[in-house]
Amino acid sequence: MSRQQITKGWNSENGDISASLPSASVKRFAEEAPPGTLEKASNDIIAPTQLHASFSAEEVKPWDDQKYQQVRKLADASRNRGMVHLMQETQDEKLVAVKQMPNSWMQSSHEEFLRVHPKQTELPWQDIGCTRFLNNAGYKYASHLYGVFRNATDTFVVSSFARGGDLFGVAEAGPSAGPGRETAFAPLVIQICYALKVLHDLGIVHRDISLENVLSTGVPATNGQPAVQIIDFGMASTGRRFKDCTRGKASYEAPEMHNAGEYDAFLSDTFAVGVVVYAMLLCDYPWMSTKPGRCKCFEYVKQFGLRKYCAKRCVRGSTAKVDSVTPEPLMQLLEGLLSIDPAKRLTLGEKQWAEKRKSIWDTTWVKQNSGTMDYAKNAGA
Repeated sequence: MSRQQITKGWNSENGDISASLPSASVKRFAEEAPPGTLEKASNDIIAPTQLHASFSAEEVKPWDDQKYQQVRKLADASRNRGMVHLMQETQDEKLVAVKQMPNSWMQSSHEEFLRVHPKQTELPWQDIGCTRFLNNAGYKYASHLYGVFRNATDTFVVSSFARGGDLFGVAEAGPSAGPGRETAFAPLVIQICYALKVLHDLGIVHRDISLENVLSTGVPATNGQPAVQIIDFGMASTGRRFKDCTRGKASYEAPEMHNAGEYDAFLSDTFAVGVVVYAMLLCDYPWMSTKPGRCKCFEYVKQFGLRKYCAKRCVRGSTAKVDSVTPEPLMQLLEGLLSIDPAKRLTLGEKQWAEKRKSIWDTTWVKQNSGTMDYAKNAGA
């Protein structure tokens, strides 16, 4: 599984599903849904309509080269024209993640950014503001924002460092698909689902969930300590209903995003979580793109269903079929999360649902793997 080459096409001669097409480009961004589109959550803390407003550009401080020492580069931040560094504070030796972005990209404020970059889908000030709000709300599954700094050429966003790296690296380094991998990654999977459920209960949809946008803290998944952190809120919104607004990476986009009608961002986030779950437990992506006509893998699923697809597709690096390493409880979970029809998709157990719908916390697989974390109880399932 590589970050560039995700899946392969379907070879009808041997029944395997292998190759794919490059990702589709994203459409123009509408910054926030109109006021009133979010159903009020039943808890007391609700995100402000304008997420960027939780951080004022006036809070940006001068960058001090002497305060932080470079350790190594962590990753490119290509959509933000920059990169992420691991640095160490010189005074207390604390490790921090520092996203460095050109001032020509960031501009002086969110409003100035929108004026200069009106077609951009990645909004850096929105990411900063959302992270600040989540920190203030006591949301455990976000990195901690230490501050935003600037010199003559660049802006530096300093956050807590997650030692485990992103889930792409975690998944790539894990054991082969099968019972051992399922046991190893089940706690992470369940906590990812719970983290998104809590985010939605705060009134925020992420809209760019992916393996790269979930970090491992490097500690066990327990109720006391988070094992995952959700990052990159540049596409996040307090709107729940969208139309003609496709967001996220091509493999993770819910199919209803490509239809003409309105879609529910709670459910599109849930579909993206389903792709994360599939990739974590099966060490591969299910398809390259959900855009009509772009990926034979997804077209096969639409026509015949996920179960038949898994009976055709080989486990990565093996001649075994995916369904042979996917027990029935896990297959049912994947079918529920990756339902093509959003009306039949499992929910993450959000409080905001007006109608009663089946959630992941009702499934056998989650109940079997929750263990001492007891997320099902916390989710109100």
